[in-house]
Amino acid sequence: MDSLDKVEIHELITRYTHILDTRNWDDLDKIFLPDSVVDSGPTLGVYNGLEEIAAFWLDYPHPDGHHALNVLIQEELPDGTVSVLTKGFFARPGGFNGGDYHDIVRKTDDGWRFVRRTYVPRWKVDVSPA
Repeated sequence: MDSLDKVEIHELITRYTHILDTRNWDDLDKIFLPDSVVDSGPTLGVYNGLEEIAAFWLDYPHPDGHHALNVLIQEELPDGTVSVLTKGFFARPGGFNGGDYHDIVRKTDDGWRFVRRTYVPRWKVDVSPA
């Protein structure tokens, strides 16, 4: 994997945050494969394929801002995919929360895409109005 691939993986993660913040579900195919999996944990569930992912996010009350931090491209796997670890930080009404994304990404003819995106919640801070 060269430096350009690493930059493109960073851009994939950034594109994800922008798509969620703008609720631009028509662009999900720019970040996911038709059979990608999103695992949002035991509370929110696992979603298989673009249709299930879009349906879940369409009705979910998203945080106002998604932020990706500390992207660590860990290793190339034997099947040609790449393992990536990212910290997520979210501003929502009434506070903030965050956790880790454990990703598997693959390079396609159309660029890098998530094969699997797993979110592991780590913390939550509620802020009361002043």
